[in-house]
Amino acid sequence: MVPSMGASSRFVPTAWLIAALTLGSRVLGLIRECLFSYFFSTSELLSAFRIAFMVPNLARRLFGEGALSSAMIPVLTDTLHERGEESSRRFVGSLFTILAVVLVVIILAAEAVIAAWRAIKDDLALELAAVLIPYMGLICTVAVGSAVLNVRRHFAAPAAAPMLLNIGIIASILAGALWAGLTGTRLMIAVCAGVLIAGVIQVVATAVALRAVSFFPIFGVRWRDPRIRAVGALMAPMILGLSAVQINSLVDYLIAYLFITQDGERIGPAVLGYAQYLYQLPLGVFGIALATAIFPVLSQKATEGDRAGLAEILGRGIRLSLFVALPASVGLMFVGSPLVATLYQRGAFDAADTQRVAGTLLFYSIGIAAYFTQHILVRAFYAMHNSQTPARVALATVAVNFTMNLALVFVLQERGLALATAVCAVIQVSWLSVKLARDIPEIDWRRIGRAVARMLLATGIMAGMLTILVWPAFAGDWMAANPPARLATLVIAGVVTYALAARVLRISELGAVLRR
Repeated sequence: MVPSMGASSRFVPTAWLIAALTLGSRVLGLIRECLFSYFFSTSELLSAFRIAFMVPNLARRLFGEGALSSAMIPVLTDTLHERGEESSRRFVGSLFTILAVVLVVIILAAEAVIAAWRAIKDDLALELAAVLIPYMGLICTVAVGSAVLNVRRHFAAPAAAPMLLNIGIIASILAGALWAGLTGTRLMIAVCAGVLIAGVIQVVATAVALRAVSFFPIFGVRWRDPRIRAVGALMAPMILGLSAVQINSLVDYLIAYLFITQDGERIGPAVLGYAQYLYQLPLGVFGIALATAIFPVLSQKATEGDRAGLAEILGRGIRLSLFVALPASVGLMFVGSPLVATLYQRGAFDAADTQRVAGTLLFYSIGIAAYFTQHILVRAFYAMHNSQTPARVALATVAVNFTMNLALVFVLQERGLALATAVCAVIQVSWLSVKLARDIPEIDWRRIGRAVARMLLATGIMAGMLTILVWPAFAGDWMAANPPARLATLVIAGVVTYALAARVLRISELGAVLRR
């Protein structure tokens, strides 16, 4: 049977557990990015690595924690409820077997295409992609195993898995540069090797966790199993639905690689990567953690036919996500420049690089609330086994993003690509909200609207305080010349001001966030 959730509000402590573990991964990721900035700056070599790494990362979204996992979770939840554990383990084993066959075929085909392409015209991104393609199979296996663990209400191991990847990259950079004395392309090849080694360790750790919860898959293929067909039917449109952001990111990187140069170097993807990591920090720590924790609860409510309960949980998830996202969006606009300077500006990374990354971060920050909410809304559709609506919306926004990219890249360069991503995220969330209001009329949108109005007021009060602090007459030269001090001052003042304003305005989400 499905483990009992107790009260449905238990997803908030679960989200905090995931967020805490994700924070550890993000701290390691921050160290990784700082090492990238020190040794590679915004070079074409780093741009090539980011392009190459997007290939297995996109596959992870298509076949791993994105489409396949999201399609599997509602079906597995139903199977556990109706047929018990052994049948569920056989179902999961069939999925793993089919996934392995598909991934082997894709990896071999991708390596053949890359080899043929390099024979015609070689490129550094293709060279690195050839090394990283096998990671596709490893990370997709980990992602599906993590989804199974989430259904079993085991969130620690999946949330901690990305830490192993960051540790592998950090160790490979330090060992390659400081111990082996590698530089340039040879050092980047060592980084790619570290990614592959970390992938193997992630697979082993996931297998151990599955055994620990007594839910190791029973392998074999049962092609006629209606549950397999159900997953396939759900997964096909989900490939676009949950992967829209990753598809847009890949398009951004490719356009940046082709059209953004400085002194003959293709710097676009390198700059985008630094900015993306910083705006995705609050999203990864809380936004995706909340969406991951809430999805099994939404699926359970949908399975039980409890539409009122589903609407209540969904509304609460939206309010919690916006409570964090709105001040994070405005706050990043104020702290972008000192944040980038404090973290990255050393070694090969200079003040000019800081300005490029900070400018890009500002435009990405516009869409943070939309990035947060999109993960919640899409999972609500999937919990109801409706993957067609998010897919259609995602397909339209991918087309809009591509058009805006081509229109803005020549005017604003990488900042134009960030602006297009933010605008498309807002369009996607607005569209999904309208569709969801039609499909689930039980959602109390007025309550959400009243809560958001108070959050916007609190965010405005915070913005007023930060405006005073950055005003030259108040800040003085010491803050401008000391990025870490400026960053600390703005962050502390922003958090305190927003928390006090939320308390005065009686925003209930403050208590939910602080309770854990």
